[in-house]
Amino acid sequence: MPTIVRVSHFDINLSRLLGEGGFGKVFRAKEISEDPPTEVAAKQVPVGKVPEADLRREVEIMRMVSGHRSVIGFHHFEEVADHEAPEVRFRLTPTLSLTPARTLTTGPTPHQVRSSSWIFMEMATGGELFDRLIDSGNLTERAVAPYFKGMVEGLLHCHALGVVHRDIKLENVILCAEDPHAVKLVDFGLAVCLPPKAAGGGGFEEAVFHDKVGSKSYRAPEILGSDGYRAMGVDVWALGITVFSLVSGFFPLDEAKPTDWRFQRMATDQRSGVGACESIYAMYRRQCPLSCELRELLDAMLTIDPARRLTMQQVAEHRWFATGQAAQGAAAFTDDGDEVLYRSVNDDDDDDSPPFELPEQAIRVCRQRACLA
Repeated sequence: MPTIVRVSHFDINLSRLLGEGGFGKVFRAKEISEDPPTEVAAKQVPVGKVPEADLRREVEIMRMVSGHRSVIGFHHFEEVADHEAPEVRFRLTPTLSLTPARTLTTGPTPHQVRSSSWIFMEMATGGELFDRLIDSGNLTERAVAPYFKGMVEGLLHCHALGVVHRDIKLENVILCAEDPHAVKLVDFGLAVCLPPKAAGGGGFEEAVFHDKVGSKSYRAPEILGSDGYRAMGVDVWALGITVFSLVSGFFPLDEAKPTDWRFQRMATDQRSGVGACESIYAMYRRQCPLSCELRELLDAMLTIDPARRLTMQQVAEHRWFATGQAAQGAAAFTDDGDEVLYRSVNDDDDDDSPPFELPEQAIRVCRQRACLA
């Protein structure tokens, strides 16, 4: 029998771990104030793992951006002190193996709930976009279209509120089992709020940040520089890395800094007028297989000079979304709900693609934990 503990008006199943990151764990839970109870995800952050001010900023940002279809919904925040004992609904009982070499094992205990902060949020049960890519090797432009569109819409919503995510990556985009074409942006632990412009000005100040946050292969080059950076452009770069990885099956760079020879080559090529996609594929003596429209879009998102990089609004308005494979994909999702399915058996979305082969020396797609240095 599982261990179920109650925190506020939520029953947390400590036996059902949904995921684990650098700052906490996520468990399956139910909001019992609803009739019938609603399935939710419960993120546990142990005391001391994250500075309290940073955690409260994350919660407030989640409240701000919640409500958009492409952003994970926020339900509740609760702190459980060390001296508070949560109500135990059920508890795992110790079991002893008949094999002498094995030892007594028990399941999670209610003590694990104490000295923690809990963020209760919407449940998205379709798995990570990371898993979708690993299952397929790479995806066609048509298959990528709804994910790309959803990520852009979610980030536009955040940017309109002055919120910059700063850790966009495959692991931070969740799919939905009930709608395999939908995505949810998650994990706002590194997000920041831009200060509003002076009264009557509208919009937000272009604040300069100096903290070198993000995940290694997704961080924009200006984050690693010494002059600081404006935050909105780093979301565009990270989204470009994400989409390139989806359609290509490998990371374009290990890290956007001079010690990575791929980045050095890309920087040299850009100074000569060669776009990122052509530059990256040429490193592996391959011809870029992407459509002209997508290549043009990714080149503009992966422009090293942030002043010349597209804004998220310009990304949303790019012609790729209305032409070619992206448009065909959008039509398929409207007319035939079975055209593309997450973890589909027949993989109809990719049936015209050659078998995926990772180029020699290419950077394999792997899970990455956020950097705080």
